[in-house]
Amino acid sequence: MLYRELVAKSSDQRSAGVGLRAAGVQRTRHSVVAAVRERLIEAGYHGLSLEQVAEDAGITRVTIYRQFGSKLGLLQAVADDLTERGQAAERLGAAVALPDASTALRSLVAELCRFWDTDPPLFRRMVSLAAVDPEARQVIETREQWRYDGISTLTSRLADEGRLRAPFGKDQAIATIVAVTSFPACDQIASTLGVSFTELPGLLLPLLSAVLDLKPPGPAELS
Repeated sequence: MLYRELVAKSSDQRSAGVGLRAAGVQRTRHSVVAAVRERLIEAGYHGLSLEQVAEDAGITRVTIYRQFGSKLGLLQAVADDLTERGQAAERLGAAVALPDASTALRSLVAELCRFWDTDPPLFRRMVSLAAVDPEARQVIETREQWRYDGISTLTSRLADEGRLRAPFGKDQAIATIVAVTSFPACDQIASTLGVSFTELPGLLLPLLSAVLDLKPPGPAELS
């Protein structure tokens, strides 16, 4: 299914049960987000034209300013939509909240790989934008903080359990896991090996087991 069709379907689902005016605003927002995504991938942030986005979305430029404020507001909306489509907050939060730290980290790695698979072309464009544009970097870094926080929390728990492997200290382990699970690293591995993002946990977890003891708890530990 094409991205615009997915957006339209998602918008219709969210519109169910809300007022007509609110539903119209929601559909307009999703149309704009779909148009911005396509323009970003084609032309990048600096080539993003509000006039073109308005034309693609079938609205006026004034409407875009009213709802999003600026080009930066459009970029933030696209990033928020990506997070929402990938159910990042819910699923990553659930992974981190698992009671066993090793199980939680393994689940977090799997969820990250699944999230990267949400829209790889858009992730590639946003990562490249962050490398050269301060505004784009701010948008990306703000949303990357949850990944660092989750990894830091679970690594600290595993360190407290004595499950770090030499020669890694806690900070070194966190930095390594953050680097290995980043989108650029996962994208490079998937592309080089010709595997899907959802297949990556089977490759990444053995690698990360050199940093941490990620064996699941035995029956005695669970009782």
